[in-house]
Amino acid sequence: MTAATTRLACLVILGLVLALPPVAGAGNAPLKRALAAWSHRIGADARAIGLSATRRHPRRMTLRANHFRLDALRARRALGVQRPSTARGRRAKALALAAFRNYAIVGREWALSGRARLRHLRALATRHASIAKRYATKGNRQLVAAARLLR
Repeated sequence: MTAATTRLACLVILGLVLALPPVAGAGNAPLKRALAAWSHRIGADARAIGLSATRRHPRRMTLRANHFRLDALRARRALGVQRPSTARGRRAKALALAAFRNYAIVGREWALSGRARLRHLRALATRHASIAKRYATKGNRQLVAAARLLR
């Protein structure tokens, strides 16, 4: 489970780094700034989870996974109030909201994986980690696509 969680955290970080858009149109600038800020914050949370998993601290990993989930939900709320002015901006917003929804699921699954690990239920922990990986991969793709639309 430790190696899978670490790989998953690396996938999330990679997706978030790629999602930071370099330039946006004037009407979509606030959306771009919000997306970049929340992507950075979620990436930092993912790195912390990966570090805790690598060092085999399931309690700390669970705590950080819950924080990751709350940040993903806060990001959805923050991006939900943005009003993009172009069709590309609206599509980017929809993709970003879907990505952060998937990240909230990832955080929940990581937390469940950590709790299962504390109870010495390795098979269950692995199952939750693989579900998290699936949603993280999907969220990464959506976030990268959103960033490309805002260039």
